[in-house]
Order: sequence, then structure tokens, then C-alpha cells
Amino acid sequence: MPETRHNEGLRVERRPDGVCVLVLDRPQRRNALTDELLLALGRELTAIAADPDVRVVILAGADGVFSAGGDFDQIATLGVTSESQVAEGLSQIMRASTLLWALPQPSIAVVDGAAVGAGMSLALACDVRIASPSAMLLPSFIRMGLVPDCGATWLLPRLIGTGAALRMLLEGRPVDAAAAQQLGLVSQVHENPLDQALELAAVFARHPLAAAATKRLLREAADGGLAAAIDHEAVAQAAAFARGEFADNFEIWRSSRIAD
Repeated sequence: MPETRHNEGLRVERRPDGVCVLVLDRPQRRNALTDELLLALGRELTAIAADPDVRVVILAGADGVFSAGGDFDQIATLGVTSESQVAEGLSQIMRASTLLWALPQPSIAVVDGAAVGAGMSLALACDVRIASPSAMLLPSFIRMGLVPDCGATWLLPRLIGTGAALRMLLEGRPVDAAAAQQLGLVSQVHENPLDQALELAAVFARHPLAAAATKRLLREAADGGLAAAIDHEAVAQAAAFARGEFADNFEIWRSSRIAD
């Protein structure tokens, strides 16, 4: 049986086969991301990176939703906070994406239902994404007059190319499971994505040293700068929160999402 514990909306399930399942677990808010949850995720990922007993990491969302993105209540406060404070705070919480990307162990995102905004970015920071037929990736940032964050500007072009990434981020339209697979955003669409992820994780876990070395070699061959990209995003996002465009669009977007 898995060893399970909860921390700030994050459920951690450590299985005896070396697979650690991290579940975004705020179903009453569609697994929206709070500062506390992202910091807890960062702490967990830091511990996992140094733990030889963990061979594979799976990131999922509770109750048929990956994540609705940033928590609206916390987002609303950023429009009335100084840019320097917002930038500093964002750079801290968005480190979760860097830590996820930098894990020595292979990681698998189980995208069931919506992965919105920063939630989408977290899924993109995983090595493999398996989606359910109801999965939807939604880069909602521009709908609120904001810019992409949590590493989206660095991660998305590496998966689908700069042109396709720019169009996706500027349009801010939902991408369903079939389209996501066609674009290469997800590797597989499956009726039971968590079961499929556990099967794949078991394959990875059988050869932990070779899997980690293969991942490291691929990353070294395509070295870039996710951490630097996130720092740039934090500053740009702080400026976006301070502009009237965010104030004009956020409540409209929030109301439309709450009505869903």
C-alpha cells in the first residue's frame, strides 16, 4: 500500500515500487494553485531529487481535473501589490517548475480534465504527458491581460516550436486532447491515464540508473535556461498585474470561469 500524506493541498503517495505520485488536491477549487501549494510542491521536489528510493515521479490532479491554474483569490491581490514584491514572490513560487524539470528521475504528468495557465506549465515541465479524452490545455494568461508564467515561454517552444507556441499563447484558446496529441504536447490519450502512467512508471523504475542517465544526457544535449526564463517571466508578470489591462480583464475572466 502507498504511504500517503497531505501538505497544503498537495497529496503525496509513495509507493513501494519507487514511484512517487504527487496529486494537486484542492478539488473544491478545481485544484487551483496557491502560493502555499506551489511552495509545498517545491519542497517535495527538492526532497525527491535527493532521494534514491524514488525512481519515478507522477504529477496528477484530484477528481478529474489537473489544475484550474492560479487561485483567483490570490491573483486578485497581485493587482494591488507593488511590482517588486510581486516579481519576488512569483520567482519563488514558480521555482516549482524548475525543480520539476530538473528532477534526476523521469516524471510523468497525468492530464485528466483541464490544465489551465500555470497548471498547464507544470504539466509541460514533466518529461512525459498522458492525457484523458477529456483533457484540455488552456493557456489562459492573455485572457486576463497577463503573460505566460511558470516556465511556459521556455517549455512550450521546446515541445511544439516557437511559431506554434506563440500562436497558442497569443490566442489563449483551449487545446483538446486530440489536438494536444497531434501537436506533440501529450504522448498518449488513454481512458485511464493514471493507470497508463503507473504502467509506464513501472517500466522506468526497473532501470533507475539508466533512466536517470538517459534523461540527464538528453537535457545536457539541449541545454537552455529555464530558471532565467522564469526570472524574466516574473518581472514581466509583475508589470502586467500593475497595468489596467489586467484590471479590466481579470474579473471578466474570473466570472466566466466561476460560471462554468
